[in-house]
Amino acid sequence: MQDLLLEQLQARKNRKNYALVTIVDSFGSTPRTSGKMLVYEGGLSKGTVGGGPHEQMAKQDAVQCIRSGCNALKRYEIKSDGEVCTGGISVFIEVFRVAPLLVVCGGGHVGRNLIPMAKMVGFDVLLVDTRAPEIISEAVSLADRFERVSDFRSGLCALAIEPEAYYVLCAYSHAADCAALQAVLDKSWAYAGMVGSRTKIDSIFSQLRQKGYTNAQLSRVHTPIGLDLGGETPAEIAVAIMAQIIAIQHGKQK
Repeated sequence: MQDLLLEQLQARKNRKNYALVTIVDSFGSTPRTSGKMLVYEGGLSKGTVGGGPHEQMAKQDAVQCIRSGCNALKRYEIKSDGEVCTGGISVFIEVFRVAPLLVVCGGGHVGRNLIPMAKMVGFDVLLVDTRAPEIISEAVSLADRFERVSDFRSGLCALAIEPEAYYVLCAYSHAADCAALQAVLDKSWAYAGMVGSRTKIDSIFSQLRQKGYTNAQLSRVHTPIGLDLGGETPAEIAVAIMAQIIAIQHGKQK
């Protein structure tokens, strides 16, 4: 049991989706009347609910539950060679999916206002910056994880970030945002947006076109970032950004 708890903690730390399969009832002759099994999305498992064909069926059902995001109650019968039911188990499959990930590039005024809002609505937040943590200590303390990189281009490229991540680029200079955007364009993502004036955005896009990035790639980036709520302060901009991300997350905006 302790090993399984440690496995769950490790799965959450590594941001892996999994399901916990628990025997909740048994009848007749069964290998086990109690047991738990952790199943990952790829089908790997730890623990047991008795082995045999019913465990394999439980694994398959657990993988389907992870993909659908739905819990399930399943019953498996154990049959003899004569196809007579000799017993079985019922299991509850509980799905644990990782929170969506928001990558905030820059721990300045907008970034440190955005981080707590994102966490409030269920995001895990990775803060990436080239500056020392003591310089942006407030933002670092608010984020779930902080990665200091030597530069945004190589640093972001080196980080293993899932393709469903959301990116907000709000670094301290045009050059830093340009480097971050170049790295993001080389990745897969659910959302990317950049803070800045139209002049700044046009300048950065022009530089990236010269590097070979296409208009189709650049058009996917949300600029100006956020919904047009009319606000101008860092906190108001953060609200507008988070509102846009939520709208996209729920299919209300592309």
